[in-house]
Amino acid sequence: MSTTKNILITGGAGFLGPMLASKLLKQGPCNVVLTDLHAPPQPNGVHPSTSNLELVAADLTNPSDISRLISLRPTWHAIFIFHGIMSVGCEENPALSTKVNLEATQALLKAVSSLSEKPRVVYASTQAVYGPPYTASGPITDDTPATPVGVYGTHKLIMEAHINDMNRRGLIDAFAVRLPTVTVRPGAPSRSAAAFLSGILREPLAGLECIVPIEDRAARQVICSPRVMIENFVRVMAAPSDAMPSHIRAIYMPGISVTLGEMYEAFEEVVGKEKLGLLKTERDPEAERLLNSWPQTADFGNARRMGLAFDESCVQIYREYVDSLKA
Repeated sequence: MSTTKNILITGGAGFLGPMLASKLLKQGPCNVVLTDLHAPPQPNGVHPSTSNLELVAADLTNPSDISRLISLRPTWHAIFIFHGIMSVGCEENPALSTKVNLEATQALLKAVSSLSEKPRVVYASTQAVYGPPYTASGPITDDTPATPVGVYGTHKLIMEAHINDMNRRGLIDAFAVRLPTVTVRPGAPSRSAAAFLSGILREPLAGLECIVPIEDRAARQVICSPRVMIENFVRVMAAPSDAMPSHIRAIYMPGISVTLGEMYEAFEEVVGKEKLGLLKTERDPEAERLLNSWPQTADFGNARRMGLAFDESCVQIYREYVDSLKA
């Protein structure tokens, strides 16, 4: 009997999907299907001749495409749900967020629930499910209510509740992972209010300006490195189903709390002073509203109990990105 694991990753043309696919293929043995609206590009570090990677175009708002995806393998070991419209895009077009972030995801989960062998589902939620007054009044704990103030966080929270109920009823075996801002994100800026948190290092290293939408150097954000996030996805995939109550499946994924001032200091330590002039402050009230509503500190109780990995510092995160450019 084959021990090869079949793994499906939606949002496969994005940032985290290809990185996760690359790690899984190196760990093996597994077959990975990466899917997005258009066939995703070959992940970095994966040879084009690799036979256990399939790059598939599929529109998850189309039920027939969902059926086609699910039928690509006789059984699935895990399904990572990464597709979605990002925060700024959701505010600009709530109807599109409803169609993609809610309805398409619900349809995919319904299809998964019909499988006789239940795969582990890992749903990418967000720290934007948290909001005031709790995000400014102390660390986020496992008991902090979710009070989002944006369409993105609201729709993610709706999906979390849906996953909780489906998991409780035994229809799926799932965890919802609330992501802090993953930085440094390579490539072009995303449609997220937090895009500058990657751009603050990425753009100057490429000789480009980065627009910082907030002025307050004491403003805090919770961030983590891509390396740590990918490692934690793998750990959640392997976690026992009873690691959390059957009707409470959300985990705030590990991050570190850093101020904007500390980011500038880390930039200077890793890159040097000469490129600081490429960081330009231009206040964006809407981005500022969303950023200030997100968590500033957290204790990550569930993540610690599940043995998830943590970053050490902003300097470490920045150095890892610089090293990746050299590689």
